Amino acid sequence: MTARRSARRQGRAAKVQASIAAAVNCPLCPELTAEAGIQLLTRTLERRPVQPWWSRSEEAQERAQELTGDPDWRERALSWIDAYRDAHGHGPSWQTFWRAPHLWPTDATASMLNNVMRQLRQAGLIDGTRTPYGLRRRTPSSG
Repeated sequence: MTARRSARRQGRAAKVQASIAAAVNCPLCPELTAEAGIQLLTRTLERRPVQPWWSRSEEAQERAQELTGDPDWRERALSWIDAYRDAHGHGPSWQTFWRAPHLWPTDATASMLNNVMRQLRQAGLIDGTRTPYGLRRRTPSSG
């Protein structure tokens, strides 16, 4: 069990390192410097207690479900992630995704956005949510 856990951690660390390196080297993302990449890498790989990052409020969950339950919205959102990844060679940060034009209601709250991410992940539609710049549409082969 310990060897399996260690292998998972090493695999995650490699994914995190690769995704941050791709973002640091991206000519379309000049704001992400090598220094910022090192800080992000360090913060991401710190051992921290896992805490829920979504709001359990009914309103936030219901508003998120309105979006994630709409097949047209889901496809627009996933296509936006695909297009970003194609252009940059890495996935968007959550914040970049949340600022995507025409995807979100003008009165969207952080709680609602976090619930959208959780619902999309739980539905098996996105992957890379624990990897900075690793956000991507989940395909059967990306398991």
